Amino acid sequence: MDFSKWTLEDYKKWQDMCMHCGTCVARGPMIPHNNRELPPDEWQSPDQKCPSLEYYNFRSHTGMGRLLLTAEVFRDNMEITDDLTNIMYTCASCGMCDELCPTYMPMKVMLAMRQEINEQGKPQPEPLAELYANMEQLKNLFGLPERAKALPELPQKGKDLYFTGCYTSYLLPKIAHVNAKIMQAGGLELCHMGGEEYCCGEVAYQGGNRKLFQQIVKQNLNKVSDTGAERLICSCAHCYKTWKEAYPNILQKELPFEVLHVTEVLAQLIADRKLIPQRPINKTVTFHDPCFLRGSVNKAPREVLRAIPGLRLKEMERYGRWSYCCGSGAKISLNCYPDYAAYTGSSRVEEAKKAADEVITACPVCFNQIRYTAKADQVDISVEDISILLAESLDISTALNSVGGRTL
Repeated sequence: MDFSKWTLEDYKKWQDMCMHCGTCVARGPMIPHNNRELPPDEWQSPDQKCPSLEYYNFRSHTGMGRLLLTAEVFRDNMEITDDLTNIMYTCASCGMCDELCPTYMPMKVMLAMRQEINEQGKPQPEPLAELYANMEQLKNLFGLPERAKALPELPQKGKDLYFTGCYTSYLLPKIAHVNAKIMQAGGLELCHMGGEEYCCGEVAYQGGNRKLFQQIVKQNLNKVSDTGAERLICSCAHCYKTWKEAYPNILQKELPFEVLHVTEVLAQLIADRKLIPQRPINKTVTFHDPCFLRGSVNKAPREVLRAIPGLRLKEMERYGRWSYCCGSGAKISLNCYPDYAAYTGSSRVEEAKKAADEVITACPVCFNQIRYTAKADQVDISVEDISILLAESLDISTALNSVGGRTL
C-alpha cells in the first residue's frame, strides 16, 4: 500500500488505522527488517525516540495515540477541539514513527488530520496564520522584503538549479554562497531563480493548509519550468523533503525533474574525483542527521566527511535512521511551541556534546536550531554546516563578511 500517494479523502475512507501494538511507545520497529539489509543493532530503535512523548508524557502524543484519535474524527465520533488540535500540531514531524511503523505510517495520517482541521476552519496554533501570510504575500517564511545577495553571479537557466530556500536565502546566506562555490568548483553549471525563488511551502504543507500549498506548488513548478532545469538541488533538508515527497503527493504524479540534496551531489563529485579534498582538517566531529534526510540521505554526508583528510567522525548514540530531532519540528514546533522545541533541542545538544566538541549538520534549519540551543544552554560546542568543512579542505574561501546590509 503506497501511502505517499494518498490524499485526505483516502484517509477519511480508511478506518483501520492502528493495530494497537504499542511499538511507537515502546521499542520497534513493528516488522523486523531483512537481516541482509540491516545489521542486528539497527533492528531496534532507541528507548527515547519520540520528542512529543518525551516532553508531554501522554500516549495520546505518540503515533498510536494520533492514529486512534484521527480514526475517531474520521468516523464522526469525535469533535475537533483545541486540545485535539494541539495534540496533532505538537508532532515534531521527525518521521521516527514511520520508521517504526511502516504499515500504518502515523506521520502521514497525522498530516491528513491537520488537513482536516484546516478544512473544517478550526483555529490553529499561533503564529501559523502569520507564517501562511508571509509565504503568500512576501514569498518567504520570515516576511522579509529582500533576500541577502550572497550567491555568486548565476544564470537563471540551466540543467542544475540550486534551490537555496528561505533559511539560506534570508538568515544564513554564507551556506548558500559556499555550496554554490563548491559545486561550481566541481564543474556544475548552476542556475538560480534569483528574486523569483519563492518559499518551498513546507510550513503550509506540514500545517495542513492544502489550498495555500497547492498555490505555492503551482507557482514554483512554473518557475522551475522557466529555468529548463533537469535537476533541482537543495541545501536545506526541509526544502528537499518538501520537493521530493510533498510535491508529488499533492500533484498525484512524479515531478519532471530530479530532486537531490546537496550532499548527494557533493558525494558524487568527490567519488568522480571532480572534487578532491586535500587540506587536512585535524579534529573530531559528530554528525547530526536532519530528520528530513532520514532513511534516504544518511550515507552521502558521511561520505563527504570521510573524504576530508584528518577529520574523525564519532557518531552520537542516536544517528542515521534513529537520529533525534534538533527541536525545530518542521518549523511548527519551533514557532508554535517554543518550550517544547527548546526541550527537544537541549536533549540533542547534550547528546552531541558527549560525542564531540563540534557538531556538523547538513541543513540550515538544524544548524540554526542547534547553534541557538547550545548558546541558550551555555553548552561549549561548535556548530558548523558540512559545506564549510568541505570548502576549507578544498581551499575554497568561506569568507562572507556582510551581505545585503547584514553582518554574518
